[in-house]
Amino acid sequence: MKTDKFIKDNNRFTKARKALLEVLKNRHLTFKELHQELSKKGFTNISTLYNNLDFFLKNNLIIEINLDGIKYYDLGKDNPYHDHDSHLHMAIKDPESGETIIKEIDYPEIYDAIKSHPVFKHYHIDYIRILVSAVKDKKNP
Repeated sequence: MKTDKFIKDNNRFTKARKALLEVLKNRHLTFKELHQELSKKGFTNISTLYNNLDFFLKNNLIIEINLDGIKYYDLGKDNPYHDHDSHLHMAIKDPESGETIIKEIDYPEIYDAIKSHPVFKHYHIDYIRILVSAVKDKKNP
């Protein structure tokens, strides 16, 4: 289901929910970062943000990435790099600055290889999410 169709079919799609999706386009943000960005747009209620995140997670419009105990949120629909069922993220840590950058990797062959592996022969795979954590190589910046 595309996001536009979901919005059209859902009577509970508020301005705050639309703003949340806008803020998440092409970004991976923590709850705090989401709240800061939405506050700039006039949406400051933390309870509303919690409720909207819960709504979107239940309806597969966003996904949650847990990286070292920190939750990041990402669009699960209308994302150019993946859909809700297949995600490959690479979290690149810079040891000097402590900054983490999350990148999307579009590599469907990985999902095909996993799905065709004999260990999954008797299973229907609902989704595959892969998170690769890496530290920036000082020798090859």
